[in-house]
Amino acid sequence: MALAVAGAASGLTLLAGGTAAGSATHARPATPVDPDALVCRYEVTAKDGLEVRKTPGGAAVGALPYAAHIGADCETTGWTQLRQGVKAEWIGDWVSRTYLKRIGCGHTVTAKDGLPVYTDPDAKSQQIGTLDPGTRINTSCTSKNGFFGLEGGVKLPLIGGWVSGSGLTAGNPVGGVLAGGGGTSTPGLPLLAGAGLGILALGGGIVLVTRRRQAKAAS
Repeated sequence: MALAVAGAASGLTLLAGGTAAGSATHARPATPVDPDALVCRYEVTAKDGLEVRKTPGGAAVGALPYAAHIGADCETTGWTQLRQGVKAEWIGDWVSRTYLKRIGCGHTVTAKDGLPVYTDPDAKSQQIGTLDPGTRINTSCTSKNGFFGLEGGVKLPLIGGWVSGSGLTAGNPVGGVLAGGGGTSTPGLPLLAGAGLGILALGGGIVLVTRRRQAKAAS
């Protein structure tokens, strides 16, 4: 078992699959992505894994495992570009929206003058942005010091930031929680399965990796 350190957004994410995984956050993406696009948090619903493609419907370059949590553009149909929670070389690549469901807890910004976004769950930490009144967002489902972590419905630089619960009202996640279909690909893996390859990314950025033989994917 190898121990690596990689940056990660707040919360717990499992990345498991049949191919070796690399750093998921800081390398330059191979495919350009729109910095102004809204990013949502998703869970992979393809039972045997979800293929990653360089272009929509193009050649597969790998697969995301069943139940993996990833960040991608907030699309409701068709194809969506990967943004977070995957190998660096997959940032900007494409997966079918059919096999993803949005997750996280939905809130609406009620602060009349806008809601500050901070780097940490503390109003004394650095402010990195402001959310307009009426903005619908996905957040962590539990708060820390009265703050919720941003997980979707906002621009990529704000993912992982924190907002005060006093300026929010609970609602549905952005776009709703939409179940995807089944699929065929790499076998689904339980959390931290001893025989599987997996990365457990914590808010502090620690990643644990185990290895297994490579499996073919075909979603």
